[in-house]
Amino acid sequence: MSHQTGIQATPEVRDVFSKAHGGGAYRVIKVVIAGEKLVLGEARLVCKRFDQEYDDYVLPLLDEGMPCYLLFRLDTTNNHGYEWLFLAWSPEGSPVRQKMLYAATRATLKKEFGGAHIKDEIFGTAIDEVSLSGYHKYLESLTAPLPLTAAEEELRQIKLNEVQTEVGTDMKKNTLVGVALPLQSDALHAMKQFGMKKLTYVQLLSSSAHTELHELPGRIPKEAPRYHFFLYRHRHQGQHLELP
Repeated sequence: MSHQTGIQATPEVRDVFSKAHGGGAYRVIKVVIAGEKLVLGEARLVCKRFDQEYDDYVLPLLDEGMPCYLLFRLDTTNNHGYEWLFLAWSPEGSPVRQKMLYAATRATLKKEFGGAHIKDEIFGTAIDEVSLSGYHKYLESLTAPLPLTAAEEELRQIKLNEVQTEVGTDMKKNTLVGVALPLQSDALHAMKQFGMKKLTYVQLLSSSAHTELHELPGRIPKEAPRYHFFLYRHRHQGQHLELP
């Protein structure tokens, strides 16, 4: 990606970046935009473990009225050397023009530093988002399951409520949603007969019998709901089919 705002890093910033990649002992590097350049704001060296220095080094560098970029060195490494955390700080109280300028230049800063060195990236507008605890919450969010859509949540509830009843060797399962209604012995016997294709029609709560397709409308009562199972025997493309 090219320099969206035309802003580039000063030689000093590029020199610090080069030393940081070459095994330099920098723990945190602050970069700001000044005079239409990426300028070094401050740099601090490693003394302890990253989690022991994080809040002490990062939080004092944040101005509640002005955006900035922070590059914080972690203690882990990859093929390119130490891994870094990139913090794009844009507080709510900062001028809108500055927010837009820093947002448009963020990709430039990452390119100047080298994206292969950056392990994680956090955009923060409040202190608790970029503090050590905020970083830990960010890491937890990476492994948390994605929130369900409305349709997925509805399907999850259906699966939690459904009750499955075995009904025969050929038929897989009879699924009732919401309330478990156990089958009486005669109904269960009829469903097994249907599963073995010895019956062509079963109406739960009412009757079971051998029924042809043209007889089916007359067996469906209009005054009360029923569960209907019909074995549709027919020929298709010269083949005899029996489909429940």
